[in-house]
Amino acid sequence: MAEINRTNEKIKTSTKWFFAMGDVFQGGFFNLVNFFYSIFLTDVIGLHPMWAANVFLLGKIWDAVIDPAIGYLSDNTRSRFGRRRLYFLIGAPLIFFAFVLMWFPYSSGTEMSKVVFFIFAYMLMNTANAIVSVPFLAMSAELSTDYNERTSLTNTRMIVSIISSIICAVTPMLIVAQFADIHQGYIAMSVIFGLFFSLPLLLVFFKVPERKQFSEGNKGSIKDLFMSLRLKVFRRFVVMYLCIVVAMDVISMIFAYYMTYNLERPAELSFVLGALLVAQVATVPLASTFAKKTSKTRAIILGNTGWIACGIFSMFITSASPVFLIYLLAACLGFFIAFSLIGYTALFGDVTEVGEYHFGRRVEGSFTGVQQFIRKCAAALANWIALMLLGLSGFISPVESIVDGATTLISQTQSEAVLFTIKGILGLSSVILLVPAIIIAVRWQLTKEKHAALISYLDHKRAGQVATPEEEAEIQEILKPLI
Repeated sequence: MAEINRTNEKIKTSTKWFFAMGDVFQGGFFNLVNFFYSIFLTDVIGLHPMWAANVFLLGKIWDAVIDPAIGYLSDNTRSRFGRRRLYFLIGAPLIFFAFVLMWFPYSSGTEMSKVVFFIFAYMLMNTANAIVSVPFLAMSAELSTDYNERTSLTNTRMIVSIISSIICAVTPMLIVAQFADIHQGYIAMSVIFGLFFSLPLLLVFFKVPERKQFSEGNKGSIKDLFMSLRLKVFRRFVVMYLCIVVAMDVISMIFAYYMTYNLERPAELSFVLGALLVAQVATVPLASTFAKKTSKTRAIILGNTGWIACGIFSMFITSASPVFLIYLLAACLGFFIAFSLIGYTALFGDVTEVGEYHFGRRVEGSFTGVQQFIRKCAAALANWIALMLLGLSGFISPVESIVDGATTLISQTQSEAVLFTIKGILGLSSVILLVPAIIIAVRWQLTKEKHAALISYLDHKRAGQVATPEEEAEIQEILKPLI
């Protein structure tokens, strides 16, 4: 009988933490861009929100297009480093350069030249992002196939990701504020965070080996790029994931406007975001334990329900409200978002095993690429709609003032229509997007027990053992609703 090389072994603690270093970029970059890039384009560069909307739309659509291609390439890469790790080595220096470029304070040209410049910079950054993010997310499903071990890995990743997010929420604008000239402040911030994001990726490359069982894989054809969408369980997962991350994107983007114009506390933005993210990282162990003891989908249901309540509550806070309510709202949001993040992140690897059974080979890169393609198309549309609504409501960008050679910004008073639009986007987007995710989570059918049976079957199959007709019938019955 052939020896069984089990794929559900425990991951070394050191490997978990070195791998989680990739989430310094994964978690921090997205939050920094989501929180600050839109308001950078409208308030610092001076783009009208409708033009800024097109920067996001085209940049994210390109990002969406390139993700499946990188997924396909990483599935089919053959090198002495494996098929995923090589991309961290290639992507790290590109991330540094592109990040500095996208925050360059080019505000003296025509509006059209600024739009073209920032579309190019954002597209280049998203190319660098795809080069590392797709292989990283695919590799996360390959380190172990154990249901609880994946939750533990997700817990470690979330801690690193949220700590990075806290740093990226609190410190960028504090760095900018250290300079009398706001343009110099943004240049310094971009260099510091370019290094902060790129250097940890080299730790993943040097310190995290790929599993021998998965490092070679089976080559697929280009026409198989979107084959993951044939699976019912993957389509359901993508919709649930999509609802959660797009809600996060929209809320993150509009929150700076909410603090600046609705609550009239722009100087406190970094600290409120810090409260949100500190609550998030503090909740990760609790959310991870909850997911292990109950299920990953129950974590999503709890998180989304509380998140919706926070979104509705935010619509009733005004600039006259007690300060503690703003921090309480942020902390509650962080608490509930942690449950949603733990749930959907840990579910991804389970879904890819159904794909291995159905397609006869592991193609996590394609799964990740398609998932990211759909997510980014949806995020591009959602951000475009939000910024277009902001522009149509009559948003007025701040005016630049140059005193003693230093550039500062003078904010303009916004109309009631603008303030209502900001509040509506923040409060109602969570209801519209998160309710469908709750419905899918309630109906989720890939349970812990079904996944354990699937892993046992796949481990025997990889060892060359032939299942009996009874075993084949049993696994087919288990997976029938998922395929």
